Amino acid sequence: MSRQSVPKLTACAAVLALAAGPAAAQDAAEEWTQGYTPWGDPDLQGVNTFSTNTPLQRPEELGDRETYTAEELAELEAAAAERFTREGGPVREGTVGTYNSFWTSNEKGRLMERTSLIVDPPDGRLPPVLERGQIIWEEQAAAMEDRRVGEEPFVETLYRSWMDFPAYERCVARPMPRVWQSYNHGVQILQTPGYVVIHYESMNDVRIIPLDGRPHIDDSIRLWNGDSRGHWEGDTLVVDWTNFSDRQLFDAGRAGPPLNFPQGNMRYTVRFTRLDEDTIEYRVTVEDPTIWTRPWTFAMPWRGDDPNYQEPEHLYEFACHEGNYRMMENSLKGSRTLEERYR
Repeated sequence: MSRQSVPKLTACAAVLALAAGPAAAQDAAEEWTQGYTPWGDPDLQGVNTFSTNTPLQRPEELGDRETYTAEELAELEAAAAERFTREGGPVREGTVGTYNSFWTSNEKGRLMERTSLIVDPPDGRLPPVLERGQIIWEEQAAAMEDRRVGEEPFVETLYRSWMDFPAYERCVARPMPRVWQSYNHGVQILQTPGYVVIHYESMNDVRIIPLDGRPHIDDSIRLWNGDSRGHWEGDTLVVDWTNFSDRQLFDAGRAGPPLNFPQGNMRYTVRFTRLDEDTIEYRVTVEDPTIWTRPWTFAMPWRGDDPNYQEPEHLYEFACHEGNYRMMENSLKGSRTLEERYR
């Protein structure tokens, strides 16, 4: 997949430029030339990863600060490195213990200068929720509290039926858009005349995005991964993404509550812009007038220089059978044991 894009701006510089804002990204881009496919579309093709340690929401204690200092970034990176090697939480008698972040790749992700992935609202935080969103969150919080047993630091979560497991844990579907995940964060973009294809390593999800101006499928048809329609605005691919199923729940990873809202009324406007040979800016505007008081936008880099996915470019095999029945069987058995112990 030739990208025909030289001279090359280093991915590190591009990520910092993205973090600093559009003006800095534009200045950096002047050192690099956009490549094009044989049929003339901007070339976005390649294997990327989107792991990052930058939180979706800005920590409240940072107030209006949009970026970290170099010293603060160094401290945060050192803390992430410690979590990578430090053993997990306290070991309980009768258990095999836990594991450190070596086994999950989230701590291997890079920090950006920005203090949050959210770039709008300006405070870097999710907008307030409306009454429907508050009711949904309170119901979820009450249901989760009812499933908890034990005392800190050994609080356990009970699973009373298969319905207590999210769709992802049942290997049915994983929420979109992919904001943050601890592993299997590879993604491949393939282009053909009139189409862009996005293949996600996790769940082997494939989105085929037409570029010919056709309308969305009928509103009565709802899909786990929604329905996408794309077009080019200059060198930026713009994708209108809608028609989600309410069975799928929006998930923003480590953003903190409230998070898990039904996606049926959600609409995303996604922009893909190549910043250099190894970096694509992934910018998503989220709208749901039944949940949030206003739309909000986050931006993050998709990076094509992760050595674990290069030479040659590839995605790792993802194996997860629908139903995930062995996990479910063991979790339900364990929950019955916990119920006998605590109740």
